[in-house]
Amino acid sequence: MFKRIFKTLLWLFLVLTLTLVCLVIYVKVVARIHPPETGLITRPVVIQTDSSAFVAGNNWFRRSESGLYELYVEGPPLERGITIGELTKDLFRFQEKAFNDQIRKIVPSALQLQLLKYFVGWFSRDIEDHVPEEYKLEIYGLSLAASHDYDHIASPYQRVLNYHGAHDIGHALQNMSLVGCTSFATWNEFSEDSTLTIGRNFD
Repeated sequence: MFKRIFKTLLWLFLVLTLTLVCLVIYVKVVARIHPPETGLITRPVVIQTDSSAFVAGNNWFRRSESGLYELYVEGPPLERGITIGELTKDLFRFQEKAFNDQIRKIVPSALQLQLLKYFVGWFSRDIEDHVPEEYKLEIYGLSLAASHDYDHIASPYQRVLNYHGAHDIGHALQNMSLVGCTSFATWNEFSEDSTLTIGRNFD
């Protein structure tokens, strides 16, 4: 009796393991997004004109006195993307680090992060089909300035493409009740005047 239960559990474990391995391979293959075909890539020469202003030809990037970042670029899509990447490289890499650090705070488990990576990869596997060619070329150009510190998540192009859709992907996940912003509600004796009070943090 014990041998039969053990054999059944062993077979079940093997089948589940094999299914999981096949699923990971499938997601890796299906979710892989290849960058658009491009010709020779030339990077512009960036000149720093002061502590928060950069120029490359007619293109420029600066932080205004009000603290807002301002950017002007011109040219074909790929050239625009490369120029944006070169002009904003430090800020761009800082933002990617901040984004990934925040995800690590929300999902501290390494296993859950891996599952999330594969789920998002599968979930947004068709994202390219919904992005015009012009934007794909610009995003690819921008991705050339991305850090390689996060290549374990995905290629720079695939990451940047997904960053552009992160807000919409987040909403889609929220609609599936998988994630959501922190919120609370209180009423009756728990509310100051017994009325319904609802709060929400956009995290």
